[in-house]
Amino acid sequence: MTTLLNLFLLALAKSTPLLLASFGGLLSELSGVINFAIEGMMLVGAFGAIWTAWATGSPWLGLLGGGFGGLAIGFLHAVVSLKLKANQIVSSIALNLLAAGITGTLLNQVFNVYGTSPAVPKLPGIGEAFSGVLGLPARPSSSVGEGLSILVPIALAACIVLWVLLHRSRYGLHLRACGENPGGAEAAGLAVWRVRLSALLAGGFLAGIGGAYLAIGELSQFVEQMTQGRGYLAVAAVILGRWRPAGVMAAALLFGFSEAFSEWLGIQWVQVPSQFFLALPYLLCLLVLLLGLGKRQHPSALGRL
Repeated sequence: MTTLLNLFLLALAKSTPLLLASFGGLLSELSGVINFAIEGMMLVGAFGAIWTAWATGSPWLGLLGGGFGGLAIGFLHAVVSLKLKANQIVSSIALNLLAAGITGTLLNQVFNVYGTSPAVPKLPGIGEAFSGVLGLPARPSSSVGEGLSILVPIALAACIVLWVLLHRSRYGLHLRACGENPGGAEAAGLAVWRVRLSALLAGGFLAGIGGAYLAIGELSQFVEQMTQGRGYLAVAAVILGRWRPAGVMAAALLFGFSEAFSEWLGIQWVQVPSQFFLALPYLLCLLVLLLGLGKRQHPSALGRL
């Protein structure tokens, strides 16, 4: 029973960055803008979190720094795709390459190291955070549950809030109108470019927070290319989830569980090469897409200016 509980909690931890990043991508794509730049947003967010936490000594400010790092990539994507009217897929790929190059360069320029940054303060675990609020002595993190980052429940709550925002608010209605029929939305008095800009900025901030979780939630340092394709898994979660918040959340949790399960298998079967287990989440993603699950027409104006 304890093993199953720990596996479940580990799955929640692995799902957290995917949930944040996939909802960031969902915001962008519901507005009608293709966003494959989530990988770059997460990577810059991870570096921004480490840089800010190192400069200020505060992991909470580091979390904000990570969010603004992702927001910066979202702003660049908006300028290139909305203002300059460039191909949105090409813009996304270029920004992912830019993020990989600039984070590696800044790692050397800021910390004078290659590969891995120095350690910085990390976000507290759930038990530590509540102990601090209630004034109780903190217990050492001896299990997955006790060491679960405080960002895990925050991310789940944020996804529920976004769910309500998209389906129960005027902004959500405007967002979906811009993604389905921008001409009609403009005729109704909406500034389509402004709605899409806000979606890209908010989506970039969420994806940046997802990257920050990897750097100061799971670890306490930045490692080059540490996102390891999670941004592309987030894009797959949006597609598999049929561009619906409930479906996207389910897909992100599925990929998070597969990652946690692969880690558990790696511990159980040490004789099998670890690379096989690392590939399992991506193999699952490919299998699900090949089976045709999650087929649904995307927002009608997706990719159209």
